[in-house]
Amino acid sequence: MNTIAVGDIHGRADLLERLLAHAHTNYPDARVVFLGDIIDRGPDSKDCLDMVESELKRNAASTLIMGNHEDLMLRFIDGGCARSKSWCWNGGLTTVKSYGFPGYEFLGEDGLTYLRDELADILRTQHRSHIDMIRKAPAFVELPGYVLVHAGIIPGLPMEQQDPYMLRWDSKSLIAYEGPLDKTVVHGHTVTPNLLPEVCHNRMNIDCGAFESGTLCAAILSEEASPAFILSFDRDGTYGIQDTAQAFGFLMAS
Repeated sequence: MNTIAVGDIHGRADLLERLLAHAHTNYPDARVVFLGDIIDRGPDSKDCLDMVESELKRNAASTLIMGNHEDLMLRFIDGGCARSKSWCWNGGLTTVKSYGFPGYEFLGEDGLTYLRDELADILRTQHRSHIDMIRKAPAFVELPGYVLVHAGIIPGLPMEQQDPYMLRWDSKSLIAYEGPLDKTVVHGHTVTPNLLPEVCHNRMNIDCGAFESGTLCAAILSEEASPAFILSFDRDGTYGIQDTAQAFGFLMAS
């Protein structure tokens, strides 16, 4: 079974919808693994989670990996107002708006934005399926030749010993590492330098900065073939799909 790993979406439902439609048409039997950061910053986080939920129902082999932005959302859901500052600071207000719940934010005595406790209860009860889906999201997915993770790994440490928090939050250790790894790590979290997929000998970064760049990337992973990529892009309101199995256009890093 081929695996399609989808990089950071950040509320760009327009790009995700086109990418999934292309994948379902051209790779109907492939499972989809979302690398996290489905939400925040972009305008349509709720719609993005709806599409992820639909994909997980469509194909039982498909998976959502938890990103650091989903982590921030859960902190607010579980901890209320006191745990909302970081989420607000990192784009959470756009997610709240996408659910149709404006007006729950306020400035604290420190001058930073917080969310009221009652909103956590509303999201937890009215959108339980989204919250449950995020809670069930693993920290990584391991394939025969690849490890799929949101941010990165600590090189040399077995996957069962990796800290789930670091898998969601730290790309620096992996990006700085130039040595060999047992499996190629496919990750997002840190936007690639040229806004195209970055391919190194030990890892692939498919966070192309969809929120600002208008390019959402997915990697097509197979045991029988070299990885290829799908780019769903928006250029000033003109949308398109580039399937790089036919036309390669990604960065080959040393």
